[in-house]
This record gives sequence, C-alpha cells and structure tokens, in this order.
Amino acid sequence: MDAAPGTMLAGYAIEGVLGRGGMGSVYRARHPRLPRVVALKVLNQDVSADPELRARFDREADIVARLDHPGIVAIHDRGIENGQPWLAMQYVEGIDTSKLDPAAVGAERAVRIVAEVAAALDYAHSRGVLHRDVKPANILLAATQAGRAERAVLTDFGIARLLSANTQLTSTGTFTATLAYASPEQLSGMPIDHRSDQYSLACTLFALLTGRAPFAAADPGQVVAGHLAHPVPPVLRPDVPPQLNAVIARATAKNPAERFTSAGEFAAAAQQAISGPAFAAPPYPPPHPVRHMPPHLPPHALHHPGWPAPRSELPVRNPWAAAWAMAIGCFAVLLTSGAVSVGLPSIQHDLDGTFAVGHWISDAYLLCATVPLLISGRLGDRFGPRTIYLVGVGLFMLGSVAAAATPTLPILIASRMVQGLGAALIIPQTVAVIVRLFPPGRRGAALGLLGGLGGLGVLLAPLVAAALVESFSWRLVFLLAVPLGLVMIVLAGTLVPALPTQRAAANPVGLLVSGGGVLLMALSLGQGIQQGWAMWGPVLIAGSALLGLFLFLQARAAAPLVSKAVLRDRNWWLAIVSTSASAAAVNMVSTVIVISLQMAEHMAVEMVGCVLAPAAVVTAVFAPVFGTVADRTHPAFFPAVGFGTGAAAAVAAGFAAGAEVPSPGAVFALIGAVLGFASACLCGPLAAFATDALAPAQLGTGSALYSTAAGLGTAIGGTASSAVFAAHPISFDPRLGDGLYDALREVGLLAGGLFVLCALAAGFFTRPSDPAGPARPPFHH
Repeated sequence: MDAAPGTMLAGYAIEGVLGRGGMGSVYRARHPRLPRVVALKVLNQDVSADPELRARFDREADIVARLDHPGIVAIHDRGIENGQPWLAMQYVEGIDTSKLDPAAVGAERAVRIVAEVAAALDYAHSRGVLHRDVKPANILLAATQAGRAERAVLTDFGIARLLSANTQLTSTGTFTATLAYASPEQLSGMPIDHRSDQYSLACTLFALLTGRAPFAAADPGQVVAGHLAHPVPPVLRPDVPPQLNAVIARATAKNPAERFTSAGEFAAAAQQAISGPAFAAPPYPPPHPVRHMPPHLPPHALHHPGWPAPRSELPVRNPWAAAWAMAIGCFAVLLTSGAVSVGLPSIQHDLDGTFAVGHWISDAYLLCATVPLLISGRLGDRFGPRTIYLVGVGLFMLGSVAAAATPTLPILIASRMVQGLGAALIIPQTVAVIVRLFPPGRRGAALGLLGGLGGLGVLLAPLVAAALVESFSWRLVFLLAVPLGLVMIVLAGTLVPALPTQRAAANPVGLLVSGGGVLLMALSLGQGIQQGWAMWGPVLIAGSALLGLFLFLQARAAAPLVSKAVLRDRNWWLAIVSTSASAAAVNMVSTVIVISLQMAEHMAVEMVGCVLAPAAVVTAVFAPVFGTVADRTHPAFFPAVGFGTGAAAAVAAGFAAGAEVPSPGAVFALIGAVLGFASACLCGPLAAFATDALAPAQLGTGSALYSTAAGLGTAIGGTASSAVFAAHPISFDPRLGDGLYDALREVGLLAGGLFVLCALAAGFFTRPSDPAGPARPPFHH
C-alpha cells in the first residue's frame, strides 16, 4: 500500500511523504475530526507478516504510550489497515539532526541539543525504558516558532526495551542498533543499561560537531573495532575546549562503570565545559585518522570533585615493548617447565621414586597449569593483567625454588603444583595484554611474536635441560626459573602498562563448570593410557559433557564469561577448534621426531635438541612476519598454508621413521623446519581470530579459553600417540617385527589427517565484520 497525497489511509487524509525506509513509510497526514497534523507511520506490506518486525513495531507503541515528556515524540493512535499496522504520532515540523551542517552548528547549540535529549533519556530511564538506538537521525528539531525556541525531540523507540524492576534496566539479546553509534556492550552481546544510551548520545554529540560518526569507515569490521578498542578522537574546532573533549572521552569509555552516572550528568558536564574553564582536563593525545588510531584502550578519564574517579590508563606510546615483555615471559615459562621432563629419570633415581609416583611430577604441574586458566583470565579482567601476571611469576619462582631444594618426591610434586598455578596465572595474561594493546586487524604480528617465542621455549627446553642435567644437576633446571623470573618482573614492571580493570560479574557457576570439565578431561587424558580406559573413558566423556554444558550455559547467562556475540562468531569457533587440533598434531609430529631419533637412531637428548633447533628458529623468526602479513591478506590464506605444510611435515615424519636415509638427523631437521614454518603460519592468525570478537570486559577470559584449547590439544595429541604405541608390540629385535616403526608411521599419518581436516576448515574463515549482522533500516520522520 503506497498512499498518494489526497487519499485516505486509516481515516487520515494523506498530505505528503515524510520518509521511506526498509521497514515502512512515514506520511504527513491530517486528523479527520481534529485540526491536527500527525506523522502516520505504516509498516510495509512485505514485512508486516514478519513476527519479529511486527512485534518491534507494536512495542514502540506500547512503550512510547507510557511516556509523557516534551522531549519524546508522543503517540496518538494505532491500528491495522489492510493487514498493515500503523501508528499516528506527534508531527514535529523541522528536520532531524543528521541533516545539520556541522559548520553551521556551534558547540553551544550542539551541547544544548544533546542536553535536551539527555533530559528525555533520563525520564525514559526512570520509567524503565532503554532507547538503544540514539543517533542524529532519531533526534528531531522542532522549528523555531513565534514565542518558542528550537527544541530537540527524541523519536523512534522501535528497538527500545521496557524492563521489569527485577531486571534493573539490563538487557541482552539480538543486536539491532545502528552500528555507527552502538555501545561496546551492545556490539559484544554484553548486558546493557542506561549508560549504553549515554555512550550513543556522546557519539551523537561528536557527530553534531564533526559531521561524521566517531569511527566512520566503509568496513563494518573497522567500525566495530573502533567501538571496542579505540578512544574517540578529539574534536578539533576553535569553539570546542579541551574540557569538552575530556567529557566526551569519559562518556564514551569502553567500560560502562567509567562513564557518567546518567545522561543528564553527562550533559551537565558538557554544558559546564562549554561555559568556562571549570575543569582541569588532562592533555589529550594528538589526533589520528581512524585507520591509524593508537593501539590503546580507553582515553584519559576526567576527574572532578563530586564525580567518582574512574580507572584509566595512559596512552601506550610503544605497545611493542609490552608485547616483547609478554613474549619473553611466555618463553621463560615454557622453557623452564618443558625442561623438567628431561631430568625426570635423574629425579626419580635421586629421590627413590617409582614410575607410578614419578609421573605425577609432570601430571601435577599440567593439571594446575591448565584447570585454573579461566579463573586466571577472569582475575586478569578484574584486577588487571599485569597484577595477576606478577603474582603468577612470584608463585612460579616460589615453586621452582622449593622444587630445587626438595628432599622428597611428595614435596617436589607439591612444589610442581605451585609452579603450575603460577604458570596458569601467567599465560592468559600474556595473550590478554597483547590483545588489549593491539586492535583487531593489527594484533597478528604481536600474537605471532608471542607464539614464536613460546614455540622457541618449548623446542629449546630439551637442549637446555640436557646441558644442565648432564653437566651439573637436575636441581639447576628448577633454579633456572629464578633469574628468568627476575627478568620477567623487571620487564613487566617497566614496559607493561597498568591496564584498566573490568567490573564484570564473577559468574561462579560458569567458572566451576568449566574448571570441572577441564579437570576431568586433563585427568582422564593423563591417566587413561596408564590405568586403562575402562575407568577413565567415562571420566573423559563426563569432562567433555561439562565443557558442552559450560557453552550451553554461557549462551543463556545474563553475564556470561564469553558473550553471545562471540559464541555466534564462526571465526572464533574455527580458531578454537583449529588451535586445539593443530596443537595435538604438532605434539604428535614432535613425538615422532623425538622417538625416531632417541630410540631408533640412539641419539642423546642434547643432539635431539640440536635437530629440533631449526624448527624453533623458523617459528620464532617467521611467526611475527606472517602475523603482520596475515592482517592484510585473505583470512583463510595463512591458516590454509600452515595446515597444508603441517600435513606435509607429519606425513614425511611418519615415513622417514625407520626409512633407510643417509643422514636421519638432517632429514628430521628439515622436517622440523617445515613444521616450524607451519607453526609460524598458524600461531598469529589463529590467536587473532580467537580474540578479535572479544569484548573489553572479557579479554582475559577469552584469552584463557584460547590457552585452554591449546593446552587440551597438546594433551590430546600426547594421549593419541600413546594409544597408537600401546596398540603395537614395540621391539628393537628385527626378528620380532617393526612395531615401533609402524606406530611412528601411524602417528605421523594421524597427525597429517588432523592437519588436512583443519586445512579444509580454514576455507570457512571470513573477514571480521559486524558480529550481529546489519541493522534493519529505521524509520525516518
């Protein structure tokens, strides 16, 4: 139904068209019995049958009918005409603020408009209504009339929410707001309250003063990244004082707790900033185009007597220094923890331990380093990643010193548990710091550096441990953590900024369920091979079920550890699963190489370390390079190349085991280098995909999930290798067959199959975009 001027629609005489949108049309119409002009909003025929859109249309009438404020467009009547719902609304003669020329809008006028809208929002909030789509196009300016000045009127409550008292003005759900003015919590699927409207109103003030949204870009992914990770740039106009920029900065803080307590307080601060130098605003960083925004999170916050002083962080001039500090910390932890396995025979001999007890030297550490990862990530969000990182370093050093001085095996196992807890506090923070300092699209290189140095630590651990154990004592392997820990403390204390804390809900149920799932899986993977799967198989299934329950609960939680937007993000799922699968495959290929060299070629441990050194060097050198390039190429390219070369290395390792080759060490060094190349292709891009969609309040938890996936993958790879070896009779007597070589070949082929599956899945990676899909076009008056 398209009403022409002069026709009748729902009893109203149509005088003209005020606007058309994807959902409907708005007409200027005259009341049939009263001398009143109305804005008649009619839902289009093709969308009237859509239950969701029709409910949204009806909700606007229900909500606005409860509101009576001069700054909110009133609704006079509603009905259905030929199957199409309609609303008769207050007609505001004038224009919406999106049509204003910023050159003709002074700062005082812009602030006055925002103050009038803020009063309307505070009124709506006091009645339990969130607008959720505040933007210039939804603010109408009533034209100046005789005796009445220009006034701003808020309209289009089509996606507003009327909330009961027990919801405390908090809502989550499908994202439908306009992307350019949406708050970080809307974009990430987090609970929202009245401060979300304040954020959008501050973005609107920015647009009134500049003529564009704060993060205007053609790519929706860049817009989302701006809202999630970048500060709003300052407005550079002669009539805009620094104090007003500071007010906008506070109102657009990524953490809602750092904003003003109400839209009215924000407006009052803006008016006071315009009227005089009443605030001592901190110096604002120099302006940058959106695509070159400095990679730090919230801007300076404004502190004034009577306002709670929000936590803030200083701009990070060189985030790469912090990235290097975190990468070196990761290298140190993985080097020292991995080196212990080489000294196990000496430890068991000196402490009179049996294998049944001695294996807990490794298993106790792995359990304590894996199970608390999500709790560690949450603690990093709550108290700051640097703080938790330093606590973790202290625990790691304490456990290491106790292990080096231990007289008995039980004390050593307890010391290893303390070491593991320290590692669990350290590892998620290394990822979280990098993710918080580098925006999506530019963090691949830094995450590649982290993965490269981490891989270097893992692969060099046997070489370092062999030198210490054979030349001195296994106790020096533990004491190695002391000087490395001191270096970690100095680097973190001087190069890593104190990032803002996030006041997210604790979600103890989610932490308990996830921790229980990881505990059962890690225990069963470690004990199943040794004690049989009759008992530990059900435990493994129970652990997997708990992790599935965790994801189910997160999708329905009011304050989830992982937002609904992340759980709907295909790239995140692919990255988490691929990370776990590739970690398993890398572990299996490494097992093939090490066992082939040690058991079949009778190489000493230090020589095996030398053979693996090229793999470590290739990963460390190329991972940051590939991470940088990956940010500028098709998202599937580097994962596909990495998985493909990993498959080639796995198959080659399997067939090289036991083959008659002139120089086995050189052959396996080449295979290891190919595996290192594959790891370099994967670590940066996969970590970026696993963190790009995370909300600011969930960066620590999300980073911990990524670390957990990698840790469980490594454990799965070790268990799979052990299962294959257990299925073959291992003998070095040629008359008894070549079961060892058959097992090595099968492990290599199994790893190659995992890599191939991951390579096929890599084709489904897409460029990050608006995680919730495009917003439906709103009505315009």
